[in-house]
Amino acid sequence: MLKKKQLYGFVFQALLLLFTLLFLSPLLYMVLNSFKPYSQMLKEPWSFPKELFLDNYVKAFRQMEFFQSFWNSCLITAVSVALIVFLGALAAYPITRFRNRITDFLSVYFLIGYMVPTQVLIVQIFSVMKKVDLINTKSGLILVYASGVSFAVFMYQGFIRSIPIDMEESALIDGARPMQVFWKIVFPLLRPATATLVIFQTMWIWNDFTLSSLFLSSRRNLTLLLELHQCIGEFSLDWSVMLAIMCIVMLPMVIFYLAMQKQIIAGMTSGAVKG
Repeated sequence: MLKKKQLYGFVFQALLLLFTLLFLSPLLYMVLNSFKPYSQMLKEPWSFPKELFLDNYVKAFRQMEFFQSFWNSCLITAVSVALIVFLGALAAYPITRFRNRITDFLSVYFLIGYMVPTQVLIVQIFSVMKKVDLINTKSGLILVYASGVSFAVFMYQGFIRSIPIDMEESALIDGARPMQVFWKIVFPLLRPATATLVIFQTMWIWNDFTLSSLFLSSRRNLTLLLELHQCIGEFSLDWSVMLAIMCIVMLPMVIFYLAMQKQIIAGMTSGAVKG
């Protein structure tokens, strides 16, 4: 019986390793070939580079507006996530703590907003944004991304319900105002939810292509992902340089994920327990 369990464990680990290599193979292909001349890439796509060929990265930086697009991505992502966290927490607290017809309606309203994808309403959103002259502006795209507040409200509600109300009542008796109770007592206890929300919203907004390509058109406003698309040639394409551009575009999010790995695991575990 023990040998069977060991055999099953070995087979399971081997399958996990196989699937890991399978999913990592495109990433490995991209990194390896970004350091090769185009001719070597065509002949030996899976071999290691014979020498550290950096010309692809030099050409990549010449071809793309990296610093401008990087700043645009950082600005749009940071402001959008800040709005989602700030507005989501402010809306979730009264909806959860003060039950009446208005808060019940708002709870259902935000739940419906969470259930309906933004892409379904993309035509209506575009027409509204065009009327208020927010097309091809970073502020307009930030407002569109801020619709993620519906998910924030839904997530914060579950965490706020798990917080004992006794602490808030004690603070109110001591003379604290409702906003002071929220910012000084409740919001610090929402740190696991906030960390999870920041991580997933950041990754979604940074990697989004559909909405950003719809609302941004001028080169000075493009995000990194749109800048990558801008570098695709109409009639010819040097794939070794293109792979180098892909590595450059992907690097900030890889660094972000590695830096926030512990918070991602802690937030998902906490969310599973709280949910």
